[in-house]
Parts: sequence; structure tokens; C-alpha cells
Amino acid sequence: MKKSTFFISALLALLSSNWNLKAQTTILSEDFEGGQPSGWTITTLSSDGGWSFGTSSVMSNTGFQIPGHTQIACTNDNACSSCDKSADYFITPIMDLSSKSNVLLTFYSYFYHGAGSGSTEKATVEVRTNGGAWTVEKSLNGVGNWTMLNVDLSDYDGQSNVEVAFHYDDDGGWLYGWAIDDVTIYEKASVDLSVSTVAVGKLDPIPVFVNFPNYLAGLPLTSKVAVVNTGLDHVTSFDLSLTDGVNIFNESITGVNLNTLGTYTYSLPQPYTMPEGDHTLTATISNINGGSGDFYSKYNNLNYGITGIVANPDKKYLAEEATGTWCGYCVRGIVFMDYMREQYPDQFVGIAVHNGDPMAVSSYDSPISSLVGYSYPNVAVDRTAVFDPSFLEYDFLERIAEAPAAKVSVSAIYSPGNNQLSITATGEFLQDLSGDYRFACVIVEDSVHGTASGYKQSNYYGNNALGSMGGFEDLGGSIPASQMYYEAVGRALVGGFKGVSGSLPATINAGDIYSHDFTYGIPSTININHTWVVAMILNYDNGEVINVDKANWMFNTGINEPANASVFVYPNPANDIAYVDIRMANRCDVTIQITDGLGRLISSSSFPSLSGSEVLPLNITGLNPGLYQVQIKAGAQTLIRKLLIAD
Repeated sequence: MKKSTFFISALLALLSSNWNLKAQTTILSEDFEGGQPSGWTITTLSSDGGWSFGTSSVMSNTGFQIPGHTQIACTNDNACSSCDKSADYFITPIMDLSSKSNVLLTFYSYFYHGAGSGSTEKATVEVRTNGGAWTVEKSLNGVGNWTMLNVDLSDYDGQSNVEVAFHYDDDGGWLYGWAIDDVTIYEKASVDLSVSTVAVGKLDPIPVFVNFPNYLAGLPLTSKVAVVNTGLDHVTSFDLSLTDGVNIFNESITGVNLNTLGTYTYSLPQPYTMPEGDHTLTATISNINGGSGDFYSKYNNLNYGITGIVANPDKKYLAEEATGTWCGYCVRGIVFMDYMREQYPDQFVGIAVHNGDPMAVSSYDSPISSLVGYSYPNVAVDRTAVFDPSFLEYDFLERIAEAPAAKVSVSAIYSPGNNQLSITATGEFLQDLSGDYRFACVIVEDSVHGTASGYKQSNYYGNNALGSMGGFEDLGGSIPASQMYYEAVGRALVGGFKGVSGSLPATINAGDIYSHDFTYGIPSTININHTWVVAMILNYDNGEVINVDKANWMFNTGINEPANASVFVYPNPANDIAYVDIRMANRCDVTIQITDGLGRLISSSSFPSLSGSEVLPLNITGLNPGLYQVQIKAGAQTLIRKLLIAD
């Protein structure tokens, strides 16, 4: 009897404490599972009809890959290169909010916020009343996966004729697009905390945190969970759980003070090692404010899909970047191409194809510029997909597990006597092919440097004009030629842009192996010590490169430059101290020299008889801001890396 009395008293006390709590009231809810919903309208200037509906895979194309999210609403600019998507509006039915208060819009968004050739795509949430002018209530930033967003509509409480629009604007460019799902408009509850983002990723070279749907298996990644207070009361504590179905992480988070629409991001203290295969990470929040009540639980958990891929060892990824020293946005290409070479040295084959400067090769520049639509910087991947360099890693991770039609290998022999390279390209075919397939070859040079004015680099990111960009924001709007060293510059086509006619037969069977020989005389303008070769097999009819390989040359004695060490210089940019992370295959003596833009020796350090992995310090105290070269000699191998000294 006492037990029952106590239970009833406790229940009455709990009910009494919650009498003043406001429950959530839904005004509009749409998940697009039935396609275009009744009452919603689309307006557009685009020939493709603007917004459309379907699964993520149906709405995606090669250049704009949308992670799975059941049925969605989407406008895909990348799938329509000639479309005018500056005014793609997707508009809710008219809503009567005359009796509503504390109205909030919540929806899921996938938006890249891409840029290219002076255009930057925009996604905005806009509101109008009584059919009047649209007012922008939220402008979106780019996020690498689906994320939950909130827009406070309380300014429209009491209005009887309210419409909300999702407006995509491609800014006159050919960019990506915007996808949305699970749109809900409701009155806020008293206590309501929502999971807005689950993200697993790492820093890109800008540097900003990016999260892609695919990563190489075994890579250590950072996990983040963001929550937002979508209720009226302050949130001071909550419990967080994150699991991939095998591993689970739990944390009680206290000491926060989130006002309405306040956000909190929690980064897990340990890395998430990417397992192979498809995985779903689920973040769940509970026990908000010690369990005082959470009346709306729709957004209390969020799933995040991610796939651990294994790179196909036969697949290489060709990225030909259209660039030029006159192009102020092209420093973005420098940053991302360098980053890809450092992150994926074995399978990324990047070539800078210059336009309008002393490094331009007209026979190479002309077809690449045409392929990318004369937009700089843009990259052509396998001479099929075209996009901004900032999209490279995403696309690389989408493609690198694919099985190629042929495995390509290349070797090059250098004869000092006649200053000539003898190059052999070999294709081992893994599939049956028929048609006009050809071998082609490119000569590439690193650390290209010149003192003429054409070698100075225009820099629109200079003086922090456009935000961070791998350290270029700390330099001026025009970087002197003396400070610039250009990497992976396409110096010559051997056999032409479209390859050598007849170098492969018209009918090829799986298992066939064919080779073709090229020769190239090294001109005095090219430093053979910084030169390497690229060979590819392409389809002459559609231009597609089916696979590619790269190699350093060997002396004609057959003695190769020994692959004795790999190095990474960090941090870069640096201020007072930097380090050389070096891994050596064999025990050897190591010498490190720093030279300035004029080639003057700044410092030299020797480290005798090293082996394995070492982190060696670089004393850069007192160096003036600018670009320097770090030359690392490990045994008979010499490696050169750039180091940017910031203010």
C-alpha cells in the first residue's frame, strides 16, 4: 500500500513539473516518397525543368554523386551543362501561421557549395508573405554529406499567407546542385534536442574538415557529432551514443548551455579506423537535461553511411588540370593537385596543363582547354569528367576501386650521350575490347622555375581576400616568379594528344599484352633530373582514357635511381619550426638543405647512417616569408619539397 501511494505521488509530481512544458505541433511534413508533393510548386529558367524527384542514385550523375537518402528532391546543375539554373525555386504550399508561435523549419540538405571559373553556386531558404518579394532567411555552406539544418521562422508567427522556398542558383556556371529531404515545419516544443550532423572524415588542404561517403579501408578518421537545440528551453546536458553496429561509444555530456538553435559539436577523442565495406554509424542522444522531458524525438538519432573501399591495384587515376599563372583562382588547383599527389602517390597521376604562360604547350593546352570549357582551374579526369580541383579527392575515392579494362605500365631509359629518353608503354588487357584504342605518352617536369614575369602567379586568395587556401591566403595578390616552383607540368606530348594510330590492334582479347615504344629528345629547357613520364591507353573515338601509369627514368646502364626514401614536410605553411618525416628502405646518410627562391643555400644539416622512420627538425627561425625548397638527399636519391614560410 505504501508502495502504491509513493508511485502515485511521484507520478503526480512528475506531471505537475511538466504541466508548463509545450509539446511540438507539426504544420507541414514532407519526405518526397511519393515524388512531387501536392501543393508544392516549381519555378525555373532551366530547360531541364528545375527540381525533380527520385532516389539518390537516380538524381546523381558522374560529377554530382549524392549519398543515399531514400526518395529526395534535387536540382542537378552538373547534369545539364547548358542550363540556366540561377532561379530554381521549390516552393511549399501556402501556410496559415496566424495561430502559431515559435515556428521552426527543419530539413536535410546535401549541398557542395562548389566554385569554378568565377562562379560559386548558392543555396538559400527564402520566405514570402501574401505573394510578395522573397526574403533570404538562410544561406547554406557546403557539407560533404547529408546534414540536418534548421531555419527559425518565428518572424512569421501570426501571418496567414506564408510560403517557404528552396532556391538554388548556379551563378551562371556549370557546377553541382542541391538535394533536400524530410522537410518539417513545426512549433517548437519546450525541450527538444536534435542530432543535426554525423560526420566521419579528415582535413583537406585548405584546411577544412571534409567528410566523404567513401574512404580507403584502414585510414584513421575523425568522427564528429553535432546537435542543435530545437526547443524553447536551455539544454545543459545530454547523453550521446555512436555505433557502427560493432563498435560503440557512449559519453555523458554536461556543462553545456544551449539556447534555442544553439549548436554543439563533439569530436570523439579516438580515431575511427575505417573498416572495409558498407557501414552505418548511428548517433543517438538521450537523457536531455537529466531526463526532464523531450517531447519530440523524430531527430534524436541520425544515421551516417560510409564505405571503406580497397583500391584496385591495377587502377590509376589521371587528372589533367587546366591552369595558368595569369589565373588568380588557379592557386586552388595548385593546392589540391599537390595534396592529391602527397595523399595518393601511387595511384594519382596529376598533370598541370598550362595556358597563356611560358609553360604552355599549344598541342596540349588547346584540347584540354576545350575539354574543360575554357574554365580555369578545372580538371579533366580520364578525359571524361570535368570539375573543380577541390572535388578531386571525392571523385578519386569514387573511382579508384573500379576494375580497369587494361593494366598499364611504363618504363623509361635515359641515355646521357644523346640526351634522349626511350620509353616503353605496355598494356595487359583484362577485358575484351574492339575499336580504335591507342597508346599515348606525356613528358612531365617538376619544380619548373623561371625569372621572367610570365612565371609570377596571380593569387586571388592573397591577403586573405577569399579565406584560407593552403597558405596562399598569407601571400600577396601576385606572387613573384622568384618564389614559384611549378609541379607536374606537362612539357610535351609524345605521339600526340589522341595517341599513336595503329599502336594497338582493332580487336583485343582479355589476356593479350601489347607494347609500344616512344623516343623523346630532352631540350635544354627541361631539367632531366626533375622529369618523369606518363603513358596511357585511350579510346580514340570518344577520347576516354581507360588507364594510365607513371614512372621515373633509369640510366641506360640499367641502374635505377634508387627508391630509397619517402618524405613529408610539415607543417606547411610553417613559422618557427618544421619537420621532415622520412622513411628509408635502406640504411643511408641523409643531408637536408634549404634554399631560397634565388637558389641560395640557407642551411644544411647532415644525419649519418639512418634507417626506418625518422622525424628530423628544420630550424627555420628568422626566415623571411615566402616559398623555399627543401632538398633531402637520402643515399643516392634526392627529393625536393616546397616549404611555405608564413608571416
